[in-house]
Amino acid sequence: MSIEKKLRVRGRVMTVGILGGLYSGLLMASYVPFPGKIEVKVVSVDTPSEITVSYETWPGFARNTAINLPGLEIPEDTPQADDCEREKAARALAFTRQFIDKAKKVYVKDMRMETSASEQAYSDILTNHGSLSQALKTAGLARSDTVPPETSWCR
Repeated sequence: MSIEKKLRVRGRVMTVGILGGLYSGLLMASYVPFPGKIEVKVVSVDTPSEITVSYETWPGFARNTAINLPGLEIPEDTPQADDCEREKAARALAFTRQFIDKAKKVYVKDMRMETSASEQAYSDILTNHGSLSQALKTAGLARSDTVPPETSWCR
């Protein structure tokens, strides 16, 4: 086999290996170590789309996890943001805190994590008032992450 042919074969093997690694990474991000609906206690509302919660993984064993709302884009209060986006970011944070405060019970369902030891997970936050993600969208304080990021929050 010529050197040129060997290099082509090695290149294909490396490409397949890289693609396989990327695919396995995507699968890991959708690992659900604690399936079903789990009642949680809210520890803190860190941002409108990140809520730290405490829950029992086994009876008597509680842990904290930062839950990120999947598929949402939230306005940000950053130096690069315009005044309208900053104002909406403040309203989104206040809205999220109020939504959580008035809930009788708070749940997460099918948390997606990289591993069961991860300190971050992706799940919607559910309460007796419904989904936090949907409530933020309905209030105009969040939008789908499929909307181009350069789209203004001011219209």
